[in-house]
Amino acid sequence: EGRPNVSYAPFVQNQEGYFVLISHIARHARNLEVNPHVSLMMIADESSSKQIFARQRLTFDAVASVVPRETALWQQVIGQMQARFGEIIDGLSQLQDFALFQLKVEKGLYVKGFGQAYQVSGDDMVDFVHLDEGHKKISNA
Repeated sequence: EGRPNVSYAPFVQNQEGYFVLISHIARHARNLEVNPHVSLMMIADESSSKQIFARQRLTFDAVASVVPRETALWQQVIGQMQARFGEIIDGLSQLQDFALFQLKVEKGLYVKGFGQAYQVSGDDMVDFVHLDEGHKKISNA
């Protein structure tokens, strides 16, 4: 396949990156194996946003790789997932078709609102650069 595919997945995050536990039966897991370049987005809930067109959001470009089951990282992240999502992780992590993907962030963009976009970079993702291009009205020539 290898075509862009929008999806969602519950995640956990730690110093090693973001992690999702998804089934190879799902199209998005198969796509990650063919093309590991992904874009992640975390966005404010519509119901709590003051302006639907300017919801706060954080997007990242990242690269995905499968975490082998026999590793300390697998055990650590599955433990985090169990703590966050509960007993469903016990079952899913024991199924052969489920893989743990590590998503290593390369760069990002934080949008606070209209005219408030910031590049996010660096190992700890806290180096902000304000993007001040701004929106421009269409001229009535």
